[in-house]
Amino acid sequence: MSNALHNPQGRNSGSSGRLAVIILTFLYVVALLVTVAFLVLVDVPGSRAGHIWITTLALTIGETFLYGTAVHYQLSLPGSRRLIPSYMGMGTAALLYLLVALALAVVFSWVLDIPTFLYGLLQFIALGIAAFLMGLLVLYRMNAARQEEGT
Repeated sequence: MSNALHNPQGRNSGSSGRLAVIILTFLYVVALLVTVAFLVLVDVPGSRAGHIWITTLALTIGETFLYGTAVHYQLSLPGSRRLIPSYMGMGTAALLYLLVALALAVVFSWVLDIPTFLYGLLQFIALGIAAFLMGLLVLYRMNAARQEEGT
């Protein structure tokens, strides 16, 4: 019998799907630990507690966007294969946010050392733009999935 008969909702219930999610979760945890360790090594000597927390939060959110997109794609297999463009867009938006958050940290926190309020505001604006883009891409994915089902 085909997988569709065993799993009519299109969910990836095989052991390979669970293994992929476990691997993704392990990589996510490692990325979070490396991020925190890196920020402690780079930011603590400057002892700007506000900047450290804002940077840590921004980079963690970016990593979580990537992790969430990858896990959602993996858990939605095999139906998600038809929706690859939307998942690629979501992954790209998440990666761009992560890179922008890192660039903002380098330029405005470490090089220019702007006031904490302004730095937090810049990071918040970047997060708002990324969340808006991710929301649009989720709506696109939902619409594409609905069209695939024929409703």
